[in-house]
Amino acid sequence: MTIQETYLRFLNKVNKNFINDNISVDKGRFIILFNSSQLKYFDWIFAQKNTDSIRDVQSLKVSNKELEKSKKYDDFDSFSLPNNFFKHVNVRAKAKSFSCVDFLDNLFEAKGENIHELYNDKNNEPSFEYRETFYTFGNNCINVYKKDFDISNVFLTYYRYPISVDIEGYIKIDGSHSKNIDPEFNDEVIDSILDICAKDFNVNSDNLERYQVDNNQIISTF
Repeated sequence: MTIQETYLRFLNKVNKNFINDNISVDKGRFIILFNSSQLKYFDWIFAQKNTDSIRDVQSLKVSNKELEKSKKYDDFDSFSLPNNFFKHVNVRAKAKSFSCVDFLDNLFEAKGENIHELYNDKNNEPSFEYRETFYTFGNNCINVYKKDFDISNVFLTYYRYPISVDIEGYIKIDGSHSKNIDPEFNDEVIDSILDICAKDFNVNSDNLERYQVDNNQIISTF
């Protein structure tokens, strides 16, 4: 479905919700609604852990992205997350101990644990011999812990954020003209996102003024 078709379908959904069927939503407002709603949809399907729904967004999956090391500490190395990172699937790491280089077979995310206790626990501590360690997320990076080895490379499989759509027909805050950028999902997913859009619009014929867009976001239409 093109963005123009998406816009028309949205208008149709909105007007079905009201007695008066002449409700108009300008294109700039629609774009803000849609981009916000697709993120809500994305959050929802992963929270629900619905396999079928997750399968519908496999185009957003990025496999084995090598990360850039940002900082090195005594007990862990930090690697920068991609700018479009949304949710991780798995992490692979290659480690080096003296002249030996190998992948760590057992990596797990430490969530809520006391990192100091985990680091010094003989059953969970980073170990090159057993090819295992743990990692944490924070400050736009992933921290991979080490003890008797160094972290050479980290590879991340993750879901990225969907691209922001746009549509011809309005002028942006920077003075540039908008252009068509289509949604990257199939029609069924787009329709689900539009349901969220229509719900978020959430106005009736008596209080359309409730839905106002900051003038800093949209200057004018043409």
